[in-house]
Amino acid sequence: MRQKIGIDQLNQPITNEDVELAIANAEITLTLLNELPIKWLDMCNEKLSLASETFGFLLKQRLQVHKRGYPSVKLEYLALAERQIEDLKNVYLSFYRLAPGLIHQLKQSEPTIYAWLMLNSEIGQEHENLLCGLSILDDLDYQTAKLLVVQSSLSDIDSVIIGMVEGGCKLPLLFLESIQLRQSITVGLLKRWLKDKRFSDHKTHSFLSLQNDSESVIWLVENTAGSQNLFERLLAKEDRNTWFRKEFGVSVDGVFDPEVITFAKLLELKEFSKFDTSGALAPIEFVLHGLNEHVPEIVELMLSLDEFDGEQWVQALYIVYGQRMPVTPENFGLDFEWHEILIKLTEWVESGAYIQVSPSRMGQPLTLETSIQAMFDTQVSTVFRVWIWRQVCLHTRSYIPWDFTMPAHQQNWNITRLTQNSTASERFNLRNNNAVVGY
Repeated sequence: MRQKIGIDQLNQPITNEDVELAIANAEITLTLLNELPIKWLDMCNEKLSLASETFGFLLKQRLQVHKRGYPSVKLEYLALAERQIEDLKNVYLSFYRLAPGLIHQLKQSEPTIYAWLMLNSEIGQEHENLLCGLSILDDLDYQTAKLLVVQSSLSDIDSVIIGMVEGGCKLPLLFLESIQLRQSITVGLLKRWLKDKRFSDHKTHSFLSLQNDSESVIWLVENTAGSQNLFERLLAKEDRNTWFRKEFGVSVDGVFDPEVITFAKLLELKEFSKFDTSGALAPIEFVLHGLNEHVPEIVELMLSLDEFDGEQWVQALYIVYGQRMPVTPENFGLDFEWHEILIKLTEWVESGAYIQVSPSRMGQPLTLETSIQAMFDTQVSTVFRVWIWRQVCLHTRSYIPWDFTMPAHQQNWNITRLTQNSTASERFNLRNNNAVVGY
């Protein structure tokens, strides 16, 4: 993993004036394009337009692959997309060497491609180009921008972002979240930024509380309510269940926030065990408890849903049953039409094949090991993985940094560390017992 940057490793601050100068120098390269032969320029722009059409599609697909499940290097589609991206990158590099303005003009016409080139190619190794790329991120879709920063291959991007913060540049929270996910910043530096009001107190305290900083834990308790930062607050509690009951009561009828109810089910509080298939987060709640007794009711509901609304239930059933299901998410819309999926699921229920050891995950007992298996499954989407991750963290009392935008090797490193901790596994697997291990 990359080395963390602390107060002692700070370089020269980067100011707004430095960023503006970099942008101005990039704009000069645009004026130089006017000196080129018009026919030659038109030819270059035509080729760039064709390349950008394909490149833009590949970047969107890459984001979707990360959302759909674990971005395994064994995914043929992802591997093919990465090879095509690499080939197209070389095309852009060739045009940059011919005339930098050909690439800098993409800032207006193709901002996502421009940002990627500045953050993930040799072009971004030039300091001013990296500043240009970072300056445009706030104009992009948040998840796209986060993926670009978190997965940037540039070795100095962390020190540059930190230098911009130190220099007083007004940066969106995207930058704070991204370097936290890159695991490249120390608690000491985060505390310094909190003191200097570099980012919102709320967001900075949220990150610090995940590092067991006592002051930030107290701040969140005093300044949040309802489902706000509920994951962070629960993670810091010694007796989560008692605190939850005091905070939200002991009746599901008295709680109106769907996320709070889902956290109660994650904690396996008996008072909140009633399952309602019409609930806002019902597919997630089914995954968290993994009880097969609700499957007939779920399949009956799916018969009344269209393909769009039913897809999430197919995923939920897959996370509980794995390959024991007659259909899986990857069959959806490819091997079977929606009505065929419903027929197969109905026959599956009628045959009683859905009955298995309960609670279950991936067709096996619900344990830490099968939860990690789900986190590494290419068919388990981010919508579910984020809740499985929360479940793992809370029941093992072990915070592990995770986000769907992390590259596969970082996700693998962070998650598999739990398998080396016998106490974590024991805590998770005894989560619904009265016994408390290692508290």
